[in-house]
Amino acid sequence: MNLTSKLEKYLADKQMVGCTAIIADKNQIIDYALIGNQTLNAEKTSLNTIYRIASISKIIVAMTVMTLYDEGKIDIEADISNYLGFTLRNPNYPNDVITTKMVMTQTSSISDSGVGTKGYDGVNQVDDYVKLEELFYNSNYFNANTYSKNKPGTVFEYSNLGCGILACLVERITKERFVEVVKERILKPLDILSGFRLEDLAYPENLASHYLFYDNKFTLYRNYQKFLNVQSPKYPIGDNFRGVAGGLYISGQDLTKIMQMLINKGTYHGKQILKPSTVELMEQVHWSGVPSDPTYRAKGLQMIIMNNFTKAPLYGHFGNAYGLRSFMLYSRELEKGIIFLCNGANFITDEEHMTILQEQIINIMVDCAKMR
Repeated sequence: MNLTSKLEKYLADKQMVGCTAIIADKNQIIDYALIGNQTLNAEKTSLNTIYRIASISKIIVAMTVMTLYDEGKIDIEADISNYLGFTLRNPNYPNDVITTKMVMTQTSSISDSGVGTKGYDGVNQVDDYVKLEELFYNSNYFNANTYSKNKPGTVFEYSNLGCGILACLVERITKERFVEVVKERILKPLDILSGFRLEDLAYPENLASHYLFYDNKFTLYRNYQKFLNVQSPKYPIGDNFRGVAGGLYISGQDLTKIMQMLINKGTYHGKQILKPSTVELMEQVHWSGVPSDPTYRAKGLQMIIMNNFTKAPLYGHFGNAYGLRSFMLYSRELEKGIIFLCNGANFITDEEHMTILQEQIINIMVDCAKMR
């Protein structure tokens, strides 16, 4: 039984708008399933359907940073203040440096917490130009909860702001906007015609609408126009911290290219994006423990490292935003990976913070990958 048959059987009594599911090795897509609709009751899902993939985007942001690491332009163990142009310190630990590595493992002690128009979560609600530095030092935007009580480098705390800091870091070093750097260093070499902004989409008609499920029905939450209405302006270089933590628009077919490059330790069809040693560094366990969300028991550099589904780890990330659920996970043991992108479903969440639906789909896809 192929992937389509297995997923259709499992999803027969479930509620879902549509999904793209892909199994690939380092050279090719070896199985895939296209279920449901790109737009509710309209266009069918295809391999070219584009999703806003949410937090899988964080891996692509980290990869962009690591291209600079490969060129010797950044030391991820050094004080990140050296690159940002201002001193970044948790006031609870004023003598402890915060490093790029801490930001990528989400142990920097920097939080998303915001109230009103303050803090990352607050500033994200408005289009006002706010410098990254002002989130930490300007009383109009600073929120005391931006810093946790934990010593930098010790405790995992999920942070979208951290990913925004990484994008600003890239801009400070390259003197270009992050959205352009990621296109030149990652996306274009892989022949990916999309990006972190809607104007980057060569085929905007392929963008999936994203739906929330409540009151036993689907409600449109985001489509092209609604995404456009909330897209941040382009701010001066060094201050574009918004929209990158989950904002990559990409099709399953193109996301597969990124996953294949990682499986192949930095190279895709002869094009080297990262050094093999750099991919290995990203996959190393740099933090482990049991945080409030047990899905994140081990962290590489902006990667989740999971032992739930296979004897050897799965590397990758999940995404959850605007009704979308997604994951990209790959195995060194199998030398294969799985991608799942869904634009709306009736997800049931268990105490482990991973939806029951997602967990079962991962198991189905891993089993299929083992048989191919």
